[in-house]
Order: sequence, then structure tokens, then C-alpha cells
Amino acid sequence: MHKGRAKGVKFLAITLMLVFAFSLTGCSSGEQPADSDKQQTEQPAAGGTSNMNPSGEKFVIGWSERALAGTPWFEAMVTAAEELGAANNCEVIVIDAQNKPDKQVADVEDLIARNVDAIVLDPCNPTAILTAVESANKAGIPVVCVNSAVDTKDNPNAKIETLITSDNYAIGYGVGYELGKLWNKDAANVAVMSGHPGDMEGWQRRCGFISGFSEYQYEKFGASKINVVAQRYAGDWDPDKGMSQMQDILVSHPNQIDILFSEGDAMALGCLNAIKSAGESVLVGSIDGQLEAIEALKDGNINAIGINSAVETGKAGIEYALKVLHDEDISTRVYLPSPTITKDNVDKFYKPGTPFL
Repeated sequence: MHKGRAKGVKFLAITLMLVFAFSLTGCSSGEQPADSDKQQTEQPAAGGTSNMNPSGEKFVIGWSERALAGTPWFEAMVTAAEELGAANNCEVIVIDAQNKPDKQVADVEDLIARNVDAIVLDPCNPTAILTAVESANKAGIPVVCVNSAVDTKDNPNAKIETLITSDNYAIGYGVGYELGKLWNKDAANVAVMSGHPGDMEGWQRRCGFISGFSEYQYEKFGASKINVVAQRYAGDWDPDKGMSQMQDILVSHPNQIDILFSEGDAMALGCLNAIKSAGESVLVGSIDGQLEAIEALKDGNINAIGINSAVETGKAGIEYALKVLHDEDISTRVYLPSPTITKDNVDKFYKPGTPFL
């Protein structure tokens, strides 16, 4: 079992009860990450190295991105992939699905028609893309998933070589545990800001957060009470929508929110504006590793950030596509390192001029 998940096992039953008790969090969704008997935590090769393509052969790698334009995290991921591809004699063809499942299916079919050597896929829907994945399989084109998972239980003929992602449950757990320590009380009113309905990674993050927060309370007080006052979706992880949703929450529940957990830094930054305008004091935790969020943590406005590295995810997409093309044995799921940033270690992660870690 991945070590990031091990701490949560102790209170799995408690977490499941919380899931049902606080259905506003969305953790009672039926979506589950696929199990695998061959998983590992890995760090992609350092820097833009040119030693990942030992054959020196020219490869064309198609990259189907769920939503690119106007989404800084995804832009940073794809840019890192393109740079590493160029350093390894790979042409990377990127197509933006604009968060439209039907378009992403057509995009992947287009890449198949172009006869690319491999496809890196960041799916905007875990099941709608499966027909296109199966088509790639039939064409002999390997598919590597990054960032988001597909759900193949309804179509076992759709094969993914590997999923490269952060352990989103473990990231949420780490942020929740840190916020629990800072709050240091056996009861809390919580608001949750989510990205997109049906997103499996967001679901894992908020379930991890609830487990981590409650575990600290149980360790310290022997009891836990998390009252999820509100959970909202800021469509497409948008900071402006996050601010608007947070404004509504604070109007509906004035001076009642103790903790805000945001599933992404961009939304957290929007929420901070709403909190500041309302003149309220709220502990804030989020996930990603965006420079502005890290600066907000240094200033004391955000209290914990779980790293979901855009750069390392993009690099790993190219690295593992090349591993597959060179017939290397790889894990079916690769978890990238995902430490939690707090005031005690923020200087280690603060990199001015770097938009995302």
C-alpha cells in the first residue's frame, strides 16, 4: 500500500461514516479509483534531460489535454512536457479538449489518424473517452494517462499503460491533518470549494481532507466533529467563480466558517478575496503549488498547501510514454511525491518566477 494512504487506514470506518454523514462534500460518490497490484511512488528524471530516448529515434507523441486555454496549471504541465519532448527528439502534438468530452473523443481519434507513436491523455471525463482509448489500442498506439484517471470497469477493452498522478487522497489527508493541528479543537465548521462535478481527483482530495482533519482530532481529543456547512463547485477550478461561491457561503453563514478546504490553489486565491472583503478570519488549505498561493502562505493568508506538481506531471507524461515505446517495464500507477507546505518549510518551496512547482 502506498505509504501516504497507510495513515488513513486506521480511521477508514470513521471516514466512511463521515462520508455518509456529510454528503455535501460529495465523498459518497460511487466513483472509485481503479485498484492496481503494481503501484509506486516515483520522481521523474531531473530537469529537461535528453537521456530518456536512448535509441535517438524520432517519436511523435500526441497529447490530449482536458482544458488548456486560460488554465495556468494545465498550461504549466503541457509546457513542461513540450520542453522535455523537444530535448528527447520528440514532437509533441497538443490538442485542447476545452473540457468537452465529445471533443476529446474526436481529438484522440484525430491523433490516431495522424498515426502518432503514443498518446498522453488527461481525460475530462473518466468514461466518455473510453471508446477512443479502445480505438487507440486497436491501432497499436499506447495510451498513458496523466493527472486524471479513466474508469475502465464498463469497458475492460480500453487499456491504459499507466496513470501518472499525485496521490490525491494523501495530499488531501496531509492538508487536513495540518489544518487540524492549527485549529486544535475537537469541532469545526468547514466549507469545501470543489472544482468540477464528477471529478475523481477532487473527490479523492476532499475525502482525504476529512480523514486527515478527523484523525488529528481523534489523536488529540479522542473525538471529532466536522460540520461541513457548505460545499460548492467553482466550475473549471476558476478563481473568479470560487470568489463568487465563497461570497455566497459567507453571506449565508456569517461568522460561522472556521476552515476552508479548496481542492485547488486558484480557487483558494479567489476565496481569499471574498474572506478579506467580508472581514472574516478563516483557516485555509488548498492543493497544487501555485506561486501566488505559496506567497499567500508566506503572508499567513493560506495555512497549508499540498503539492500537486504541474511541472513534474508534464515531464512524467513524456518520460513514461518513452518508457513504453522502448518496451520498458513500468508500473500501472505512478504516484509523484506530494509533500505539504506549511509556514515551517515554505522557504524550501518558494521559487519566485516559477508559476507552478
